Amino acid sequence: MIAAWDPAGLAEAPLTAALGDLHHRGPEAQAALWRDDRRVHLAHARLKIIDTSDSANQPFVSACGRWALVYNGEIYNYRELREEIGDRWSWRTRSDTEVLLAAWSLWGSACLDKLVGMFVFAMHDAQLHTLTVVRDRFGIKPIYRVKNGSARVFASEIPPLLRFLPRVEADKSTILAYLESGLYDQGPQTFFSGIEALEAGTLTEIDLRTGGEQCRRWYRLADHVPDLSGASEGELLEQTERLVMQAVRSHLVADVAVGLNVSGGVDSSMLVRATLAELGHAHLFTQDYEGYSELPWVREIAQGGTLHVANLDLAQIDGYLPSTVRSQAEPFGGVTVCGYNALYQLARQQDVTVLLDGNGVDEVFLGYKRYHQLYVAGAPGDAQRERAARDFETFWGEAPRTVRDGASIDGTDGLCPQAIAAQLRACDAYPKPANADFSSPVRRAAADDLLRTKIPRGLRFNDRVSMAHSRELRVPFLDHRLVEFGFGIPENFLFGAQGSKLLFRKLLAKRVPASVAFAAKRSVQSPQREWLAEGWRGLVENILASESFRSRGWVDADKARDLYRAYLSGKKENSFFIWQWLNLELWARTFLDGQNAR
Repeated sequence: MIAAWDPAGLAEAPLTAALGDLHHRGPEAQAALWRDDRRVHLAHARLKIIDTSDSANQPFVSACGRWALVYNGEIYNYRELREEIGDRWSWRTRSDTEVLLAAWSLWGSACLDKLVGMFVFAMHDAQLHTLTVVRDRFGIKPIYRVKNGSARVFASEIPPLLRFLPRVEADKSTILAYLESGLYDQGPQTFFSGIEALEAGTLTEIDLRTGGEQCRRWYRLADHVPDLSGASEGELLEQTERLVMQAVRSHLVADVAVGLNVSGGVDSSMLVRATLAELGHAHLFTQDYEGYSELPWVREIAQGGTLHVANLDLAQIDGYLPSTVRSQAEPFGGVTVCGYNALYQLARQQDVTVLLDGNGVDEVFLGYKRYHQLYVAGAPGDAQRERAARDFETFWGEAPRTVRDGASIDGTDGLCPQAIAAQLRACDAYPKPANADFSSPVRRAAADDLLRTKIPRGLRFNDRVSMAHSRELRVPFLDHRLVEFGFGIPENFLFGAQGSKLLFRKLLAKRVPASVAFAAKRSVQSPQREWLAEGWRGLVENILASESFRSRGWVDADKARDLYRAYLSGKKENSFFIWQWLNLELWARTFLDGQNAR
């Protein structure tokens, strides 16, 4: 979707081209609408999922002409809202789009609290002369913005907005944070100077008469977390089960085929069992790498569904690399992000338009090892700490260690800030926002991952690669009703000798063997470490020796080459810093230099 406003009037050509840039997100219908004497422009590219008739195409305008809407996402409780609105609206479609428009017309921004879903939308009100842009609670759907003179343009992806910049330049402070702390997608800043993301849970309203703009947060997780301190384990299990099944059931709402992205872990196991309980059958998709295969576990949890496996090697990932650099438009996570291209191609071949993914469980139910380590460290009193430490060692097979800032999920260090160039060091760093919403160190760490670091970047990776193939990805375990409840569960119900996210595991154990439900957590792995030392060695060496890499002033090329040589002769525990250098240079060549990524 695109929404634009300029009091001086908008030029048609760049907006038409910008909509073309989003064709992959909605190949089945594209349309644009001019309003307010061509000062307001709304455009939409539609992937038909709910009410596939043309009558539900966008931009969608109310019968009275006052409101016009462009919207990306899904409102999963649209049927319930339609029933609540009833005959207060003259219905023309069976779509969630019209329900959103009707809800806004009746309740204004107060309707947002009623919505269950993932969404970004822009609403033009011709009577109040406002343009309002809204993003969902956790930023599942993307929206970016650019200001160019008096013009303001919003779009679902970054590439269309590059057309409205006087020149395309890197945001060096974002690059500094990326290289120094491994952070990206952690706030409004992007890797492009002049382009920002509208943050999750916020809305911005532009007064089209004055140009004044007010941006406010309409959702804050901490305000909605219930006090469950008096609940029993049985009560918590019962309510968690109800919310998990409700979340999965609501996310299966579609008028097209729905499938699942799966791995061999606990979260995918629950997703598969809950989905098959609702549908009876589903297509399941997974990517697999020789030497890092999860297929034995995936096949065990996939019983009852049809499993499709994308078997991947270096040649295939190498082929996907340039297109992934372009579609992501910012640095991304690595080999597995490229591998999702093959998975979505398989989904297209099976005519599966919507896929569900298990993201969010570890952040909500405290699944990561470092959360468990923080829990042990924070136990009140020596006796409790010793008991918690024994439980940790029973499950993880090692004694708990101190959690280091910047460490990866597996505990290894993937950063090399010593290679940052002095020129980049001179840039102003963005302040790291303090998380004061949660008093517990464990919940603070989880909230940071959910709201600022891990989940936001993962959502961006998944959105771009799925939509590059015109597939929609949904994340039922980020249903806000489940997240809010999960954050209220006392931590002692989530850690024990049977593992982390213990309550979730006990719920799963009602559906699968204990060997699956209480299996140790396995990080999703790929041969990236080996490939960066072997199959991609020539590519890495050529990039580190290139004049463009040296002249950007982001990484000290000499130090980088020394560190790479040390990596080749060392333990190769974590290759992320090498991936950062490679990915940054390929991104810069594509978007700053106008070259191909290779």
